[in-house]
Amino acid sequence: MKKIGLPLILILTLATGLGASANEGASHIDWFNVLGKVFNSTVLFGGLILLLRKPLIQMLSRKSSDIRNDIVEREKNLADTSVRLLDIQQRLDKVAAEVDGMKKSAEAAGRDELARLQEAGRLEAKRIIALSEEEIRQRVDAAVRAVKGRIADLAIERFKNEFARSLDAETQKKIIERNIDACGDLDEGK
Repeated sequence: MKKIGLPLILILTLATGLGASANEGASHIDWFNVLGKVFNSTVLFGGLILLLRKPLIQMLSRKSSDIRNDIVEREKNLADTSVRLLDIQQRLDKVAAEVDGMKKSAEAAGRDELARLQEAGRLEAKRIIALSEEEIRQRVDAAVRAVKGRIADLAIERFKNEFARSLDAETQKKIIERNIDACGDLDEGK
């Protein structure tokens, strides 16, 4: 490409110079003027190429080196970012697994607590029913005793009234003697 570039520039310069000369006069070509322009152009472009070749190559080399370094650095950053992203993803997976574990553990603990509370409720209900039944039985027994006591009191009152009506002196004497005999038997037992 470099070898083709210089002759191409010279040919373009020559064509430009010839075109300009043709406009001035169709029959007259000033070859000396054309050769002067070609020579001036060759010296100008050749000198520029010779002077700017090394700095241009160095600049392009530095630029390509900077670009290469930038690409390498970006690839390195991309690799680091990929590693960090993978690490973050793994942490997120662990967190999700821990959350699922906590959720399952909480649900199991909730079910266990519910079962414990239901069992405690059943036991408390049985205890309350048993206490209620015992209290009812005690109240019934107390009521039966009260009724029996009242019946006994009424029977004694009736018996007393009948006994007082039917008690005469002879019967009273027999009762007293029997009680005296019973008291005597008690003294002997001592």
